[in-house]
Parts: sequence; C-alpha cells; structure tokens
Amino acid sequence: MDSPGKIREDDPPSISHTVSSVTDLPIPSQKEARDSQQSPSPKTPPILRKPSRLKHRPQDDIEVQALPQGDHSFSPCIRQQLGSADLTYLSQMSLQTQPHSVRLTELPVEVQEGVLDHLAGQLVGITVGSDAAPCGSRNWSTAMRHPRRRQLSDLALVSKTWRGLIQERLYRHIKVKGTHSGFADCEDWFMKHPHLRTHVRHFEVWVPVWEVKASRRPTEIPPIPSAFTPRPDMRGTRANGRPAIVVQEISDMTQAFQQASHNVSLDEIFQHLRDTFPEAYALTIEGGQGKRTPVIKAGRDGSEPWPVINPKIGSLVVKGAWNIIREPSRFYLLTTAFPNLREYQCTYAKPKPQAYKTMCCILTCFPSSISHLNMCLEGLTGKPPSSPDKWRSLYSTFHICSDIGQVLPDLETFSYTGRICGCLFTTACEAAEKLRDTARLKSVDLIVRNCCRRGGCNSYSYNDATGIYQMDFINAFKKLVVEAVRALATFTALDYLRIRFLDLDSPNPLLNPYFHLQGDRVTGIWNDEILSLLGTARPNASYDCLDVGDCGNRQGEGFVDHILTGLVTLPRGGRPKSMNVDAYAALAETRV
Repeated sequence: MDSPGKIREDDPPSISHTVSSVTDLPIPSQKEARDSQQSPSPKTPPILRKPSRLKHRPQDDIEVQALPQGDHSFSPCIRQQLGSADLTYLSQMSLQTQPHSVRLTELPVEVQEGVLDHLAGQLVGITVGSDAAPCGSRNWSTAMRHPRRRQLSDLALVSKTWRGLIQERLYRHIKVKGTHSGFADCEDWFMKHPHLRTHVRHFEVWVPVWEVKASRRPTEIPPIPSAFTPRPDMRGTRANGRPAIVVQEISDMTQAFQQASHNVSLDEIFQHLRDTFPEAYALTIEGGQGKRTPVIKAGRDGSEPWPVINPKIGSLVVKGAWNIIREPSRFYLLTTAFPNLREYQCTYAKPKPQAYKTMCCILTCFPSSISHLNMCLEGLTGKPPSSPDKWRSLYSTFHICSDIGQVLPDLETFSYTGRICGCLFTTACEAAEKLRDTARLKSVDLIVRNCCRRGGCNSYSYNDATGIYQMDFINAFKKLVVEAVRALATFTALDYLRIRFLDLDSPNPLLNPYFHLQGDRVTGIWNDEILSLLGTARPNASYDCLDVGDCGNRQGEGFVDHILTGLVTLPRGGRPKSMNVDAYAALAETRV
C-alpha cells in the first residue's frame, strides 16, 4: 500500500504539479511574440463532435462547494483525496482571491468630502476670487448657506468623521438677530460647544426695525384674521344652506409694535465677532428699511468709539445701508475696524439724495485695499419716473459717474445698480493713463436704472424718463455702450462687460437694450460706431450674428424687420442676440 503523500503514475496530476509544470515552460522573447502576432495562423477546420448517446441524470451532477474564508477547514473526504501540499496551496489561493470589503469610514477624507459634495452641494471657497461668478459679485446670502439643514444634520449620525464634516457645512454661515438677547443666546451656545467656533466663516447680523411694545405681552398680540370670516351670530344663509360670509376688517397691528430699542451697536458687533468667531472671513450687517427708522448706534452709549480691530475680515456686506451709513464717517469707521478689507458690498433699498451725496464723498477717499466693489443705490422697486426737484440740485454739484471712474482702475471687479452714464469710462481711461499698471480691472457689471443726460447750457435735463420708447434715453444708453467699448483698448484685462437696462413695467421686457461681452463673444445692441471701436479694441471679438435679416432669430427674420412691420412683440427664439440701435426709432414711432 502506497503512502498517502506518494503519487502514483496512474493518478491524475494534482493542482500544485499542474501549476509548477506550467511555470516551467519557456517564455517566448519579445521578438518571437511579435512575429507570432504578425504572421497569420492557418485556419484549422472546426472539430465536429458526435452527439452523445448518454442521457443527463441529475444525480450525476457535481456540487461545487465554496471554500470557506475563515479557518479553511475541508471535509474528511477532500482531505483523503488531496495531499498536504495541495491543501496548503488551496488555502493560499483562497486567501488571495478573498474579496476585500471597504467600509465608508475607511475611505480617505477627501473621498468622503466628495460624497458629501454630491449629496449636499459643493463646499465653496472662502476668499473672493476662489469661485466667484463671472461678473465677480458673490451672493453671500446663499454662498455658504445650505437650504436643507434638517436633512443635512441627519448625515452627522453616520460616523465621527461625517459629524465633523457636516458641522463644518452647517456652521459655515450663521445668522443672528441683532439684539442683546440674540447675542447672549449666541454666546451661550458657543460657550457650551467651543469646537464649533472655528467652523464659522460668515457671520450675518440682522438688526430689527420694530419690536413688540412693552405694555403688551407676546400672547396678547391680536392675530391677523383672514379676509373672509363668517359671523357666529349671523342668521342669513345662502341658497345652498351654508352661512353667509362677509368681509371682516383687518385689525390695526401698528398699535402692538414700536421702534426697536434693544438693538446692539456696531461696536458690540465688532467685539462679539472678534471674541466668538476667530476664523470668520465675511461679515454681513442688515439694517432693515422703513419710514423714519433710526440709525444703528456706533457705540453703546451713542458715541463714536474707536472700533475693535479685526484683521481677518476680508468681505463686508451692508444691506439696508441707509440705517447704517448716512455719513462718510460711518464708512471710515468700518474700514478702520477691518484694515484688510478686500470686498465691499453696499445696498440701498430706495433712492435717497443723502445716500447719493454720501457715496460721492466716500469715493473721493476710497481705500486702495478694496479690489471688489458692489454698489446698489436704487433697488428694483419699479419704473423710476423723471427726477424730482430734490434730485436736480445734486446733479450739478455731485456726479457719481466721474467719482466711480477715478476708483475704477484700482478695482478688479465692479458691480453697480443705479443712474450711470458714459462719463464713468471716460474718467476711468483718463485715470488709468496716469497709472503704470492698467490691467487690473477684469469684470464690470452695470444695471442701468437711468442715464445722466445734459440739457442746454451744460445743465442736466429734467425730462429724463426711461423706457424703450424714449429716444433720449436710448441715445444716452448708446453713448454709455460706445464709451465702454472704447475703454476696452485701455483695460486689456477686462474680459467680462455687461450693461443692461431693467424695466419691470415694460410691455416688452426682453426688448430692453443691453450689451454683453464675455471673452470674444458679444451680444446686444450695435451700430457702425460700436462695430468699428470693437474691431480696434478687440479684433478677435465678434457678434454671434447681426440682425440684418438672415439670423435675427430661429425663423430667419431680423429684429429690424419685426419692428418695421409693426410687430413690436418679441419674435420667437427668445431675446434677440443682436439689436440695431437705430431700430428703436421705428419702435418709438409705433408707440406714437
């Protein structure tokens, strides 16, 4: 009787001997392998097998048993058929082919952050130039704020790593009520959770304008009734048998509120920001709006104290600026508190002559460290009429277009909403010629509410109505675009230029004039002078198509053809990609 480890000649070869015999075969050289691939192999005739006479029986099937991944214990029957060498080899092969399961927590942190970006949105950068829009103006209200906070907070229960990543997203932008109680609650929360302070990058404070009167409790505030309320003591009925419904007057809610008296001052905001959030980069102060609202105090006792210095703040957003900045000294207080300020956004909800005068004074001594400026002097509240008498006295003394032009060469991005004219770019080119470096300006975005127009004897015109049917306004808008295109030769780095007129009350809003340059692509209004200046300043830039009757829209009809035929509605295909300025004259005649 042969020993178990000895292999007889008539036995089939084992797996280990088969593998060893295969590895002992000579390996062909690269030249032989290349020759074998190039030389066509002779076609061998297919082997025809005779059908088997044996029938298939289920009991003859061999059951394949998977090798266990744990202790690799084989059945006694298999141990008798295989030797010790075969058992060892099979154990090693099973370990190599064992699938390796990776848990989510074992992945690198970068991969897990990518998963969260796919689920909850990409985590935007902190600085201004990291992922700013093409126009350069960032909407800080939604840049780092996630709308699905409740659903996002549930993901913090996945693991400890995810809890830190989720908290970083949730606390990246926080908004606090600008009252003493609101700041006290914020301070208590972050004192109990100090590890959350470093996650805050954007701190927003909204200062209320109204508050509940002290004589009334919050539960005594009368609720606002619905417009239609049935009377309980009413006996009248309708034809369908239901009680009649009458209109009930809404109660006067103004008696329950008064102007806010527990708001924090600017000095308290600066102190709280520096002590509580050491890693904050952006600050938003919302002052609210209303009639005869008081200005936010600078100090606790109403004085003008020396501000708390915070060098880490790089972006400042001021909303409802009329309640915050009414004098140039308030702006200098903010710039002193934040010496490393690079971005400044200022929004006035309604046009005010004093705000216009204040911004003109601020621009004369504008800090050179700010490279991103966004100003809104007139909100989109409707169609502005002709300038009232209180504005006419300002235009002869203060002209904000020339003041902005003096600052424009020092900026990288500029956004503006309000009254503007071509003097902006004329003054900017004159100021840029005095500087050595003129390639700093990269983006300009203008929303035109009106255009400055001069009347006789170098005085400003009183009849300054706006709209697509006012040819005086269209000519002033054309001059603005002409001066902007002429300035492209001076500002060589300017690759984004958008000038648009928004009229919410226009019968054809998509026919409002506009001009848009992005890279080498141009759309909007044009004439021979604009085309000539554009070819000189930017030879590679061109319009997608000109409305000469063959490519004005998808149907092949031009913008001019639609106006001359009396069709003043927008043609099919959306807003025209190019509009001849001379066509607005025909449009104005159809209005008459």
